[in-house]
Amino acid sequence: MNSRATVCLALIVAVLLVVIPGSSVAGSLCQSIKVSSTYPHQAPPRGQMQVITTAAGSCTSDGEDYFSVRVDLLDGTSNTLLSANSAKIGYDANNFSVTVQNAATAPSTNQTWPLEVDTYLIQAGGTSEQSLLNSTTIMIQVGGDTPLPEFRANTSLVFVAVFGLTSIIIFRRLSL
Repeated sequence: MNSRATVCLALIVAVLLVVIPGSSVAGSLCQSIKVSSTYPHQAPPRGQMQVITTAAGSCTSDGEDYFSVRVDLLDGTSNTLLSANSAKIGYDANNFSVTVQNAATAPSTNQTWPLEVDTYLIQAGGTSEQSLLNSTTIMIQVGGDTPLPEFRANTSLVFVAVFGLTSIIIFRRLSL
């Protein structure tokens, strides 16, 4: 290989090393955040219910960016946004605890109602303006009737159980 080709190859490799990101370690914006939600496990049909979400944690904050927490409440079946609310953290997010309340109206029929609670950290002015902290599906029983759990049996298990019971009955009758 001639020297000109070697220089070109070295230049291409150097450019690729600079352009292609390696395994660089970048500091996380938030060291720790804990998200928890409280909600009623039962609601009357068409009744108002509250979901209260608390986010507490510690984020790197230099006082230049504004922080807040937003919580979206979505119907788990239709994925329709039922409620969106936020709470201010402020310019100092080094140690925070905020509470966000969301309200929703339960469906009109008795059912198990899945709701999705999505919690976001908003950093206004930052490079990552919004990040999903937590997404949780909760279940609320609408109405007083608790639905019966579904019994999903394995066909071979049912066959073995019926065969076993039939064998016991036949052997008992033969021994009498």
